[in-house]
Amino acid sequence: MADDDDPEISAALAKLAEVDPASAEDAEAALRWIAGEQGVAAITQEGVQTFCWYQLPMKWLDSDDEKHRVVAALAEAFDLLQLPRYAAICRSPTTRDILGAYEQSLALGKAAFRRAAASSGIIPPDLPEFRWGAVMGVQEAAAWSSTADFLEVAVASGTVVPGARGWRIGQQELARAHLTTARLDLLGQTYAQAIVTERAETWVGQRRSETRRRIVAGVANRLLHPAQLPAGTAEPLPRLQWLLGQLAAGVGLTVRGNLNRSFVQRSAERFAWDLDRPPRSEDELYDLSLLRELAQDLSLARQAGRTLTLTAKGRRLAADPEDLWRVVAADLLDGDDAFSAFAGELFLALLLDVGSLPLKAVTARVGRAASEAGFREYRTGKPPDEDHVRWVLYDTINPCRALGLFSVGAAWDEDSYGLTATGKATALEALRARATGPRTKPLP
Repeated sequence: MADDDDPEISAALAKLAEVDPASAEDAEAALRWIAGEQGVAAITQEGVQTFCWYQLPMKWLDSDDEKHRVVAALAEAFDLLQLPRYAAICRSPTTRDILGAYEQSLALGKAAFRRAAASSGIIPPDLPEFRWGAVMGVQEAAAWSSTADFLEVAVASGTVVPGARGWRIGQQELARAHLTTARLDLLGQTYAQAIVTERAETWVGQRRSETRRRIVAGVANRLLHPAQLPAGTAEPLPRLQWLLGQLAAGVGLTVRGNLNRSFVQRSAERFAWDLDRPPRSEDELYDLSLLRELAQDLSLARQAGRTLTLTAKGRRLAADPEDLWRVVAADLLDGDDAFSAFAGELFLALLLDVGSLPLKAVTARVGRAASEAGFREYRTGKPPDEDHVRWVLYDTINPCRALGLFSVGAAWDEDSYGLTATGKATALEALRARATGPRTKPLP
C-alpha cells in the first residue's frame, strides 16, 4: 500500500499478509476497486455487492477459481476491518451462486445479480411518481447513492427486513421520504427537485439545435411541476372516457379482430362522420381506431376471444379521469422513433402560447431544427424535407385529434392547428414526461 492509503486498510492488509501474502494481494486489489483512494469511509454494502456480483465476474480477467479466491480474501480483510456484514456478503451462498451463474453464461450471471441486488433491500426502488434513469446525471447519481446508503442503514437496523411481508412498501416510503426532504447541501432543495431540474436542463440542451433550444427553453420552467387541468374540468378526455365506458361491458370483435360494424356505425356521429353512407369498418372511423389502439397500448383494454374488454388498470383509470389523463399525456410522445418524438415535442411546444399556427409554419421550424440536430434521411443522407417533416408530425397530430385536444384543426381538411385549454395542459404534461422522465440511454 502507498503511504497516503487509509491506515486502517493498510493495517488490516499487513495482518493478512503475515498469514497469507497471496490473499493480502487479492484483498488489496479488491479494496482498491471498491474504495478507490477514499478508504474505509467509501465502503458501502452497495459497493461490495456490485463488486462481488457484477464487477468481479464481468470486468476481472481472472479464472473462475481465482474469482472465488478473491471474494474469500476480501471476506478475510473485512473481518480484520471489523465489517462483519460485508464479510458475510462475500461468504454468502448468494455470492457463490451468482459467480456460478456467470460461469454458465453472462446473461444468467447478470440476471442473478439483478435479482439479488433487488432482494437485498438497499437498491433504491422506483416509485409510482418517480423512476430512476438507466443513465443518470451528476445530481441523480448522487441522490441514488445517498438513497442506497440510507436504505442500507434501514436494513442493518431492522427497519426494513427484506423478504418480510410488506417490506417493499416500507422501503418505498423510506426512499420517498429521503428524496423529498430538504437538504442543506442543495440550498434547501430536495433530491427530487434537483433531479427534475437536472433532467429538464439536460433535455433543453440536447440535440445541438439552437432552433430547438429556443423553442423548448421558453417552456422549460413550466415543466418542473405537474401540469394542472383547467378549473372545473371533470372529464378531460371525454372521447376516451366514453370508449372505456363502452368496453366495461365488452365490445364484440370481428373474425379479424376489428370492432364490429354495428358498434362502429353507432359511434360515427361522435367522431364527426360526414359522408352520406355509414362507415363500413373501424378503419374508416380512424379516430375511433386510434383510441382503441391507445387503450390497448396502455394496457387499459385487452382482447378476450372475440371481445374487447377493460383490464383491471382500465377499470381503475376509467373511474379516475384525472389519473387517466396524466397516463395518456405521459404516453403521447413516448414512441420508439426518435425523429417522431423530436418533431412532436416541438409541435406541442409551439402551440402552447398561441391560438393557432399554420401547419406550414410549424413544418418549417421543425425542419430547420431537425437539420441543425443532425437528422438525415437514410437513403439520401440529406436533412428531412418538408413532406417528410409534415408526415412525421401526424404521429402527434392524429392522437391529439382523436383525443379531442384541438380547438383548431379538429377537421381533416384544416391546415392550421390550435389547442384547447385542456389540450395545452395535456401538451405541458406530455412535455414534462419527456423533459423530466428517466433517461434510458445517453442523450445525443
